[in-house]
Amino acid sequence: NASLQCLVHTPLLPRYFNVEYRYDLNIESTWGMAGKLAVALSELLADVESAKANGTGVVAPRAFRRTIGDFQPQFAGWRQQDAQEFLSLFLAGLSEDVNRTRRKPYMELKDSGGRPDPEVAREFWSAHCTREQSAIAA
Repeated sequence: NASLQCLVHTPLLPRYFNVEYRYDLNIESTWGMAGKLAVALSELLADVESAKANGTGVVAPRAFRRTIGDFQPQFAGWRQQDAQEFLSLFLAGLSEDVNRTRRKPYMELKDSGGRPDPEVAREFWSAHCTREQSAIAA
């Protein structure tokens, strides 16, 4: 709950998930939730905005919780959960839902083998950027 409240009140996130995310929605992904997590967050953010506008300020995120439970079953119940674990898994799933890379190529990276760190870092960063083109960096 605390992690989610922090995210909801991060100005860039509601702005992106208002409309823009739809252009990046990756419904073909087999790694994430095929866009369902991103859509659920967008709907939750719209509910929060509506609650602010009508003065109640109260939102019961039931549909969002169901989607989270579908994505990660350990978060399906009402037990206390680790905020960092939730945030890490949620952002990873969200990142995949809006990843612009539709087909991730298999890449085998060689060991550093004594090469200079900057060279190895560039190689790994290049491989990462080939597979991950998301507005959300997990």
